[in-house]
Amino acid sequence: MAGAIRDIGVLGGGIAGLALSALLAARGHQVTVYERDRAGGKLRRIQLGGLTFDTGPSLFTFPEVWQAYLARLQEADPLRLTRLPGGLGIHHTPFGALPLPVPPDHPLYEAWQQYMRAAAPLRSHLTALLTTPPRLRDPAFRAASGGLFRATAPHLTARYWLRARALPAALTHALGTHALNAGLAPQDAPALYALIPALVGDDVFRPAAGMGALLDHLIAFGQARGVRLREDTAVVSVKGPTATLDGGETAHHDLLISALDPARLTALQSKRKRSPVARRTVSGLALDAALPAPAPWPATNVLPPSDFGVFRRAVQAGVLPPDTLCLVHADGPRLGVLLTTPATGENLDPGHPWVQAQLSRVGRTLGTPEVLNSVLDMAALPPAHFALGGHPGGALYGAALPPWRGGPLHPQPYRLSDNLWQVGTGVHPGGGLPAILGGVLMVDQLLRERSI
Repeated sequence: MAGAIRDIGVLGGGIAGLALSALLAARGHQVTVYERDRAGGKLRRIQLGGLTFDTGPSLFTFPEVWQAYLARLQEADPLRLTRLPGGLGIHHTPFGALPLPVPPDHPLYEAWQQYMRAAAPLRSHLTALLTTPPRLRDPAFRAASGGLFRATAPHLTARYWLRARALPAALTHALGTHALNAGLAPQDAPALYALIPALVGDDVFRPAAGMGALLDHLIAFGQARGVRLREDTAVVSVKGPTATLDGGETAHHDLLISALDPARLTALQSKRKRSPVARRTVSGLALDAALPAPAPWPATNVLPPSDFGVFRRAVQAGVLPPDTLCLVHADGPRLGVLLTTPATGENLDPGHPWVQAQLSRVGRTLGTPEVLNSVLDMAALPPAHFALGGHPGGALYGAALPPWRGGPLHPQPYRLSDNLWQVGTGVHPGGGLPAILGGVLMVDQLLRERSI
C-alpha cells in the first residue's frame, strides 16, 4: 500500500544513488540527490585525443538484473546491449593463455564442462540471489541460497572451492582471478566468486553507445520523474535526516538514504570507524589511452597476478605487488587498462616505475609492446582519486568482509534508523553493475514494505 509522500535526500549521485532515486520519485516522493562532484561516481565520460572514453565499469554482465530494474521502473530497455566478442577475454596465466569461456576445440574444454556442471545448481537462482533481500523467511531467498549452498558447500572461499575441483592449473588460475570481483584474493573471497565465469559464460555486453549511456539514461529516468540532482554539492555532516552542505546550507528531509561508502557516512556523522589497510578491498589505477590506430588485441585481455599468495601478502601490507591483476580493454583506438593496487590512497601516475613495469608486462605478454609506446594521450585515475569520495585508501568495494559475510549472504545493514538508510557497493558486498543494481532493488523492496 502506498504511504505518504516523503521528502527524501539521497547522498551520492553514483549508479546506486541515481537508480534508487528514480524508483522513489516514480512513487511520487520528492527526491533530491546530492553529489560532491559530477554524477556517475566511478562511471564518467572524458575526452582524450579527440575520442570519448567511459571510465568505471567496462563490462555489462547478468543483464537480467538490469531488466528487473527496468520492469520495476516500467521502462523499456534503452541501452541496446551488444555482446562483446570473446566473452570474459583471454586470461594470460603462468600456465598458458586461456579464453573464458573455453571453446569446444580447446584441450581444456572437458575440464571447463566439469566446472560448468559444478556450478549448475546455482544458475537458475542467480537473479533472485542478486535482487532479493537476504531473509530466511523469504521463500525466494531460501531457494536461491539453497542453490548457492548446493554449488559451493562445504567450501567457504574461492581458493578452497577451486582446489576441491582438481582442475588443470591454467583453468584454476584463470578462474581464481575472478575472486577479485569481490576486491579480494581467492584465499579470502567467497566461493561464489569462483563460479562467476560459469554463470556469465559468453553473456558479456556493452551498450552500443558505450557504458556512459547507462549514466545518461539513469539521469534521464530521474529527471522525467522530478528528481532534483545537485552536482558539485558536498555534504559535510549528517545528523538524523538532516544534511549540512558545504557552505553552511542545511537540508532537512523526512528521510535520508546514503549511497556513500559506509565509512564515509560514519565520518559525516562525526563517528570514528577504523579501516586498517589489511582489512580493505583492493584499489586500482585506471588508465585510458588514445591510440593512433586500433590495437591489434582481442576486446578483453586479463593478466592475473602470477602468484596469488605473493599478491595477497603485498596488498594486505599496503605495498605494491611484484605483478598485479591487469585488465586490458581494447575498443578500436581506445585502450583501457586497470591495474589493481593496495588501498593506500597513493597518487600513482603513468610515469611511476611500478606502473611502467606493469605496462611493460602487458606489452610483452600481448606480443606487441610498440602499441603502448604509440599512445597519443593518456588519463589516469589513481587510488587517491577513488579515496576522495569513497572508502579510505580508495578501496573500490569498501571494507573486506569474512567470506561468510560477503556476497549475497551479508547481514542487512540497509536500515540504520527509521530516517536513515543506505545503499551501494559498500553495503551490498561485491563488485560490478549486478551487485549495485541488485542492492538498489533490495533497498527499494524494503522501503516499499514500509510504505515508502
